[in-house]
Amino acid sequence: MKTKEMDELKNINDFIYKILADLLFKILPEYRTIFELENNEYNLSGGVYLFMNEFASFLCKEIEKDPKSIIVNKAFTFINKVGESNNLEVLNILRVGILEILYTSKNVDRELVSNSLSEKLKKYFHEFSRYYN
Repeated sequence: MKTKEMDELKNINDFIYKILADLLFKILPEYRTIFELENNEYNLSGGVYLFMNEFASFLCKEIEKDPKSIIVNKAFTFINKVGESNNLEVLNILRVGILEILYTSKNVDRELVSNSLSEKLKKYFHEFSRYYN
């Protein structure tokens, strides 16, 4: 592929990253504080999948601490809001970047997660049962 096309694809990835990060930080400003402390600067170098993986790991820890906390509630508000998208790349980021990590986390109650998800996302979440115990 030519450099121009690669640059355009990178711009698309950066745009998706920025939109998702901005929405997450708007809905869950507590995570922005933690993210900035751990990463020193808000940049796109890690990529959107890594960013969502870090968020999912954070959410797993929060669920373990207090599954009914306001942080957990806001996190699922974000997840369900993103799940309203019809953009296949955004939905894939959500599935692989967040839902799969929640599904495979040993200390997270799958029923609790499922009950916190929209109907659309429940379907995606339960699809992982074909691949994991």
